[in-house]
Order: sequence, then C-alpha cells, then structure tokens
Amino acid sequence: MVGSAPAGMYVDRNNSVYATDRTNNRIQVWLNGSTTLTGTLSGGLYFPYSVFVTDNGDVYVDNGYTNYRVDKWGWNSTSSVPAMYVCAQCNGLFVDLNNMLYCSMNTYHQVVSKSLDTRLNVWRTVAGTGKANSTSVTLNGPWGIFVDSNLNIYVADYGNSRIQRFSSGQSNGTTIVTGAIVLYLPTSVILDADGYLFIVDNGNSRIIGSGSYGFRCIAACSGIGSSSSQLYYPIALYFDSYGNIFVIDQINTRIQKFLLLSNICNTTTATTTPAATNTTSVTQTTTVSTSVSYSNGKVITENEYLIYSPSLWFTGRNPMNLPISVNQPIFGAYAAWDNVGITFANSSTVGTSPYGVFVDTNNTVYVANKASNQIQVWLSGSSMPTRKITTGITSPYSIFATITGDIYVDNGYTNNRVDKWASYGNISSSVMQVQGACYDLFIDANNTLYCSLYTQHQVAIKSLNGNSSMWIVAAGTECNGSTSNSLNNPRGIFVDTNLNLYVADCGNDRVQLFLSGQVTATTVAGSTAIGTISLDCPSDVALDGGGYLFIVDSNNNRIIGSGPNGFRCIIGCGTGNGSTSTQLSSPSTFSFDSYGNIFITDQGNSRVQKFLITSTSYDVTTNQPNLCPSTTWYTNAITFANSTTAGSNVYGVFVSINNTVYVANQQTNKVVVWYEGSINPDKIISGSLSTPNDLFATPLGDIYVDNGGNGRVDKFAFNSNLSTFVMSVPAGCYNIFVDISNTLYCSASSSNQVVKKWLNDNVLTSTIVAGNGTAGSTATMLNFPIGIFVDAKFNLYVADSTNCRIQMFPIGQFTAITLAGASVPGTITLLNPSGITLDGNGYLFIADCYNHRIIGSGPYGFRCLFGCTTISGSAPSQLYYPATLRFDSYGNLFVADRFNYRVQKFILASNSCSLSYDQPTFCYNALWYSNASTFASSSTTGTAPYGIFINGINTLYVPNRVSNTILTWPQWSNTSTTNSYSNLSNPYSLFMSMTGDIYIDNGYLYGRVDKYIFSTSNRVTVMNVNGSCYGLFIDINNNLYCSIKNLHQVVKLLLNNGTNIPTIAAGNGSAGSLSNMLNFPQGIYVDSNLNLYIADCANNRIQFVQTGQLDGVTIVGNGSSATIILNYPTGIVLDANGYLFIVDSYNHRIVASSYYGFRCIVGCLGGGSSASQLSFPQSMAFDSYGNIYVTDRNNSRVQQFTLQTNNCSKFVCV
Repeated sequence: MVGSAPAGMYVDRNNSVYATDRTNNRIQVWLNGSTTLTGTLSGGLYFPYSVFVTDNGDVYVDNGYTNYRVDKWGWNSTSSVPAMYVCAQCNGLFVDLNNMLYCSMNTYHQVVSKSLDTRLNVWRTVAGTGKANSTSVTLNGPWGIFVDSNLNIYVADYGNSRIQRFSSGQSNGTTIVTGAIVLYLPTSVILDADGYLFIVDNGNSRIIGSGSYGFRCIAACSGIGSSSSQLYYPIALYFDSYGNIFVIDQINTRIQKFLLLSNICNTTTATTTPAATNTTSVTQTTTVSTSVSYSNGKVITENEYLIYSPSLWFTGRNPMNLPISVNQPIFGAYAAWDNVGITFANSSTVGTSPYGVFVDTNNTVYVANKASNQIQVWLSGSSMPTRKITTGITSPYSIFATITGDIYVDNGYTNNRVDKWASYGNISSSVMQVQGACYDLFIDANNTLYCSLYTQHQVAIKSLNGNSSMWIVAAGTECNGSTSNSLNNPRGIFVDTNLNLYVADCGNDRVQLFLSGQVTATTVAGSTAIGTISLDCPSDVALDGGGYLFIVDSNNNRIIGSGPNGFRCIIGCGTGNGSTSTQLSSPSTFSFDSYGNIFITDQGNSRVQKFLITSTSYDVTTNQPNLCPSTTWYTNAITFANSTTAGSNVYGVFVSINNTVYVANQQTNKVVVWYEGSINPDKIISGSLSTPNDLFATPLGDIYVDNGGNGRVDKFAFNSNLSTFVMSVPAGCYNIFVDISNTLYCSASSSNQVVKKWLNDNVLTSTIVAGNGTAGSTATMLNFPIGIFVDAKFNLYVADSTNCRIQMFPIGQFTAITLAGASVPGTITLLNPSGITLDGNGYLFIADCYNHRIIGSGPYGFRCLFGCTTISGSAPSQLYYPATLRFDSYGNLFVADRFNYRVQKFILASNSCSLSYDQPTFCYNALWYSNASTFASSSTTGTAPYGIFINGINTLYVPNRVSNTILTWPQWSNTSTTNSYSNLSNPYSLFMSMTGDIYIDNGYLYGRVDKYIFSTSNRVTVMNVNGSCYGLFIDINNNLYCSIKNLHQVVKLLLNNGTNIPTIAAGNGSAGSLSNMLNFPQGIYVDSNLNLYIADCANNRIQFVQTGQLDGVTIVGNGSSATIILNYPTGIVLDANGYLFIVDSYNHRIVASSYYGFRCIVGCLGGGSSASQLSFPQSMAFDSYGNIYVTDRNNSRVQQFTLQTNNCSKFVCV
C-alpha cells in the first residue's frame, strides 16, 4: 500500500491518515477508522517525501526531488497546483496558524517558508544558512519540523543529532537538552498540547517523549527489529485526536499505530509553569499530564472522491513611500547616443576592473573601486571625485544611493553584508547579511533592498523599514538552472514602480521578468524570447521612463536598447572588444543621468565611459492609458488635495508621465508638487506668477505655467525654482498643452482662440491655431474655449465651453469637426465643458462642468462616469463645477473640483479587455442588503422575465418575452430604451460580446441564435438550434454556448468559422443524472480555463465539465459533498476568485460559495413578494460595483440587491 521505504505521513484533525508512496509516486489516504485504502492523490508527483494537511482539507505534498516544488491539492480536488518552488525535496512540511508553509530542505541544510495567504510566491530562509555546520545558526541535514502557536520552529537536525528551537523571527537556534536521552539522527519532532516534545530517534529506532519529569523512551524501546514492539529506522510520527501514535516504520515498509494506554492527569498535585529553559522541556502553559502508549504496534494497511473547490487568494502591496531613486528618462522610438564615448574616469581613479556605477537623481556619480576597496563620488558637474568612502569595505561590487542621500554598498565578498552610509555620514552600519558579493543592489519604491547573489544564483530582498536581519528570496532557487524559476549567475537587477523584478541572468544569456510576488519568470530578452535579441552574459538591466529595457550585453561588448520598434544596439555596435572611444571591453554596469546620458563601467578597459544622448523624441507627453471598453472607476473619490494645499477655486492640475502631480495654487501664486505615492506636498515652486490657471510638465521635467495675468507663459526648468518667459499670450491660459514636437499651446479663453509656439527657438510671440478671436458658433469660431488636447497626429481637440461642444481641428485646419455635444446626434448633451483628455485608444474624456459630472467615451459611445446625478455637492461621489481632468499612468483620474476647493482622485476599479461582463472580486464575508430595490417592474419587463445581462460599462439588458423586444438601461438610468428586432419570438437569454454585438436567443419559433451588430439593426443568424437557449455565453476563445433546456444538452460553436451548426459541449440529449447526462439545464458559465458550469435544474445540481470533456463532475447539489441543498437551480455566475453564485430557483434564493463553503446571501427567508423575498428567480448578473440584479420571474420584476460590505479582514471591530 505504501511502497518500499515510505518516508512521510500525516494524520489530520478528522483522523484521516495520509502517507507518501514514493515507489508509485502518489499519496495514499485512509479515512477515520478505515483499515482499507479509501483514496489516492496522484498526478505529476515524483518520489514524494512528505505531506501536510490543513484544517480545511488542503493537502500539501513534497514534489521537490526532480520537480523542485511543493504541490497543493485543494480540498477534495482532482488536480494539484504548485504552492511553493524549492531547490530540493522537502523532508518535512508544515503549515502554521498564520498559513505559512514551511519546507525542510535536507540537502540544502535549511528550512524555508512562504505565505499561502497571498500570491507572493517567494520564500525566505527561516533556519539554517545553506551550509552544513553545527553552530547555533546552522543545520546539518534537517528533517522533520514543527511550528508551535507562538511561531517558534522546532527542527530535527538530523546530521547534528539534536533538536533545534528557533524562536519566532530569530536565526539563532537553541538546542533542546534531552537529559539522559542521547539522540542519534532524529528525523521527526512534534509537540503535544502542553508543549511537550515527541521525537523520532531514527538512528536508535525508537520514539522519545517528554513530560514534566524529562525525556524518556515511550515506544520501540527494545532496539531495532521487525516485531510489533520494534521499529526499524522510523521516519515520522503523528498523533490522532485520541492520542494514539502513528509512525512511518521505513525499513519495515509499514505504518505502525501505537495505542494510548492511559492518560490520567494528577489533578490534586500542585504544579507550576516553569520558565523556558534549555534543560528537559519547553515552556509549559497547562497542568501536566502523563501518557503511556502500548509498546506493541498495530499495522494499518481505491476509491476516489473528488469535487471542485477554487483557491482563494488575497493580493496587496504596500503603498509606495518614495519614488525610486534612479533616473528613468523618456526616450523616443529613435533616440540615439553619440557613438564616441567620453572617458569620465580612468584606472588611476577607479582602479583596475571597476564594476559598479550609479548616478542618482541629482546626477551625482558613484563608482565602486574594487581594487582600492573604496567608493568614489562625483557631484554633478565635477571632473574629479569629491568624496571617498573607504572604512571597512572589501572589494565592493555595487552601490545604490537613495533620494535622501543614503548610500548602500556591497560588502559581501568577504564580510557577507551590505553596509549603509547615512546621508553625508562618515560611519556605516550593516543593514543586510548576505552569503556573498552583491553584484547589484536596488531599493524599490517600498524601501525594500535587493541583492543579486551571483554565486548563490538568486536575488535576496530585505525590507529596510524594520530591524530584522532576515531576508527572503525574491528570485532563483539557490540551484543554478535555466528553468523559469531558476537563475544562473545573476548580475544586474532593476525593480519598477509596480514592484516587478528584472534580472540580468548572465549564465543563461537572458533577461528575466519576475512579476510582483511571482517566483516564475518570463524571458523578456535573449535568444529564447522570440522577437527580441540574442545576448551573451547580460550583466545589467534598466528601464527608461516608458518601461523599455536597456541591457549591458557584456560578452558582446555592447549596450542594447529597446522601444516600440523592438530591440537595437545603441553603443559599441559592430566595433567588437577594444579600447578606443567607440569600443567597450566586458562592460559590467550602466546608469542614466537625468538627461539620458549613459555612464558605463568599461571593466576590461578599467574606466568609466560617458555616452551623450544626441536626439530624443516622445510618443506622448501626457498619460494616455489604454482603457478597455468596459473600464470602470470607483465612484467615491479620494480627496487628493484640499484648499489648504490647492487653494480655493482650484483649476489647474497636471499628472506627469512619472505620476508626479502638479497643482497651480491661484491664491499663493505657487506650484505645488507631489511625487508619486506622496500624500503631502514634496515641493513648492515660487515665481513671479499672477493667478495661474493651468500648467503642464513635460517628460523632461520642465514645467510650463500660465502667467496670463502678466500676459505670458513661464517655464521652470527641471529641478529649478527660477522661471523664464517663453511665450506671450493674448489672455490667461485656462489650459496648457505641450505636444510631442515640443510645441506649446494655450487656450486663451477670453480671446476665444487657441494659440501655439514652438519651444525650440527663442521667439516669444504666439500664433493662432484655432478660433478667429471673435466669439461664435460656426466651425471656424470658438466661444470661451477652455480644455485642449493635441494627439500624436497633431489634431487639436478643444472644449468649446460656451458652445457646449467638443471641437476637433485636424492638423493645419481652421475648420473644426464637432465630436460631442447637442449638435451631434448619438453623442451626449454637454453644458459648458471645461476639461478634455484622450485615452490611449483615442477616446474622449470630458469634464462637463455645469452638469457637475465627468463623461467618458468608448466603442459603445458616451457614458457618465462620475457625478451622474448632475447635482452639485461635496460628497465623495459628487463634483461642483469640475474644471480639468488628468489620468495617471495607471488609469486613475484626477479632477480639479473647482468650487469644492479640492483635487479629487477617482481610482480605477476594473480594466479587463477579455470580458464583456462584470466579474467583481468578493471577500469571503461579503454582504448584500437583504431588502432589494425594484429596478424594473412588470410594466416594463412584461410577465415572467427570464434573462439578464450587464456589460462592462454597467448597461443592463433584459429580454421582454411578451413584446419580443430587448430592454436597455444605461448606467445610472432608471428609464429603459426599447429595442425592437424583426422576427424575434420569446427570447430567453442574450449575451454581449467585447465588440458590442448582441447575441439573442431566437430558438423558440425560429430555431436560431441571432447576432445584432453593434449600433445597428443588422441581423445575422450565427447558430442553428432545436429549441430555446435558456442560457447563452461567449468564452474568451469566441465560442458561443447555448443551453437547450428541452433537449437536455449544451451546444457550442466557434464564431466566424463558416458554419452555423454547433457541436455538443455537454449532455447526450436524454434526460438523466449520469455524469454525461443533464436534465433540463438552464444557466451556463464558462471560465477563463474554458471549463463549463451548468445549472442542471431537474437534477438539482451544478455540473462542472472540464474543457475537452463530455463527462461532468457534480460540484454542488445532489451527488456532491457540498453542504448546501439545491432545488431546481436555474442560473450560475462566478466571481473573479472563481467562487460560485447560484440562482436556487425553487428555494427562492441566491446562494454563494467562498473559502469557507456555501451560504445563502439574498432571499433567505423563503418565497414571496416583499423587498427581501424572491419568487422563482431565474437569472442573475453583477454590475462592476458588486451589486446583484435578479430576474424575479413570478413577481415579474428585476430586483437589485446592493452590496453592503466587502471587507476582507478576518477580524471585524464591533
């Protein structure tokens, strides 16, 4: 049953026994009380060594022998997913009460851990250094592990014949003193409820226990053997809930069970709780007890029970505290550098073979001089070093300087640490212990320090916000390799503002991208990344401000850059290894200054070279995020700045492409600046300004500010507090824009025109580009223009405020095209629009000022985003004469809320381009208000409504089966639009595609599914069916599914493949309850893995059909182990975490699943017509805010249940 030489086992809280069968690569399971095998877990395992089962039934199995990971089987799941990547097999596994997974890597002499509550798939070393030894910080072949409720770790330190206890968060272990008991090669350790230790003393083939009187042998005390009272090199032990002991008896190839003989506690004897000591036991917290086991063991010696249970993950990231302190200039697609380098420093200054160079945001240059064991510093503009750091450094490889001036230096070559010199300080402190030289250092936006460990084949990280010396592994497995989770002599590293890690994986000739929290990487450059470039030992990597890669291709003696047109060589191209000013020799690292010049440590030539940028251009000068048709934002804004900082009647706000926020304070005549992530202003710029209306910051950091009170626009050069006069204007500029050709535009509102000036000459006068200076409403005239925007094709967009329209002037034209406003049918009515911007797809976003709202557009037309009641106010969801609006790079929207004296930030809620419907993320304890509001009554929906669909922009659709029409409600609207379609009969369901096309069931009379092309009445038959489709769905691969209730099957068709004939997806056409049969199926859903979920009504169950299969698995209802009973389920939806929401029709309710199982969420008091009741509901849909809409059939209405709370905290304050 357990194969030869079994190694691992576990007994869970239900007394089920799990054992590793290494011979057959599987886990064997015996349920409580069973002496015959009741289950097997297999698939993808090789030589599993250990197993652990959590209280919720998840099974974690070592799969590290050749697959280098730990796998997880979710409760009663058929398949596994990787839970943790490791270097070698885990001889011991454990999951603590904080849901941390621990692995004891015997051959790597350490214990590592990883959190299971987040997608942060990195592990850290919690015990051992990776080198075999017997000191307090080292281990030698560790085996079994146990973590107590105080998070102290107990390790069976096999090779050192001892048990080590590591207090929570400590790297120094304490040896548990076992008195007269001498251990020999212990392999397992466990604690009882009183904190007493029980040990498998493998080398002595016995079990050791402890108590108030010290340690003693409790089982197999007669020596090695195969009788029932003996063991032969036992490996692991576990208790069941009765106190019986189960032991893996390895050489005897069996599992032994030692029954508890007595467990009598002496309640009359006074006892005390001793302090923690290193003598005979660990700290006690309860009355002592004595247990005796039978010395004769009992040998315990294939039916699969399976159910689907999705995993629940929580993701999060600490808010950014500071911008990263590296220069990230923005380069155009054709940026070029002088091919002749300037020698910034030669060997007489930087020594032989210099390695690390760093240029901070003040353009101070730092070089690591390995030969002289020092760091040399040049202030901006200096030709000679202005400072040298020498104390205690040996062969420094790398250096990093923060925005605050602190300097971090690699000192790992012999001293195994990273040192920090505080700003302008002369004394260093150790901030991180490492196991070798850091070939690169980096500090991210969360103040986390990264070290690239070349010889350890990994990248280690440590937060600088605490005092712990512990570090964790962010990338690599300490085993050199070329898989997606391993590295081979990594060198340069870079971390972007999203905390994604880029690694120059030198030995594998590639650059790896580890997305934030992931330990498996994507190759983004190198011969294995198709369409990139071949590399030979890349040694450094950086990103420019546009997110494009730049790489030191060391063995090819060149620098590589990338851009929108792909990769290209930019320095050292075609010249080969050499020492001339156009050549490099084994370059190691590089760094940009703020202007885009490149500094390179030319290691083979023992010099630092500087290559000047000769040309640059920009694809965009302001943020234009790529937004999907269904993008939504949270309607309650965050107040980013109030009147204290922004002043009253705030008008001008700008967000740069680096996400720096600028506000023109008209009261103080100053510019207030917040760097990305800052809550309080970082900088205030003063100048000779007079009531500045607006401002614009270019990608280079230059700021252009309206100074219309003085008849001009002023420029503050990057990092300068002094302004210069750059353009004369006829009136104040209510809006300013700088296009990609470096042309400055001013919306001279009171002059009814827009003027411009090219900034690359010294001319101060402006020229008219739109409007003739006279107020009017013709195509060549403007009336108090305010917002302006210039796209990449130099088309000018103008918010023509008093004319209540948006005008577009094509390049070189003075006659405009009206894009939005009352005069353009099919757009939207505006009232004095003031602000305008475009997203990355060219769609308009408008501050509709006098309607106190923000308008957006997309492929489905115009819609209101915020302030949609058109009533002014100061609530988080309201605006009061909004003026300007700007995106940040993430798609969040900043609005100058003028009469509320504040700047509001609307956070992006969803931006999925793969789904045409809403799929919110819910916490396990999400609640909805029990009383619904009636969204639509029978006078609108007709009797017995069935289908419902809500698209990504919250437009709601309901088929009216009485009038054979489709009813439509745009977001925020209470009034429906009736859409009539020819030859439509009794439509049950509909579905909208990503392109806005509507698919409608028309099977009742006409035997087909029809498609109506977006914004037209053009009908196309796309699928022939033999009955009504009670459910329609289009998956991510463009397959259309139809649930034909009366034929007991689901069919599907790949759209646009030249045929209308579907194929069977589930059901054999006959009513039945077998796995390949259905009985009146209705609602259907297809997930992103193309798995099909079916509300199998008359079978009272939900069927799960994996992609490519015809047999289903019952996951809820009759035939499943789920604890909820269904009665004719008719609808099914999944949330973003993969949890089920079911319309339980004949129980008149909606039920939902979560990490903790199923529960009723609305309609939980039985059928009826009150606001809290439903009567035979049929279908449901979410809007983007998590509200639930239900077709309440027998009440002939559509009900809306509003989301009440969605707080993922496990603890709720009351």
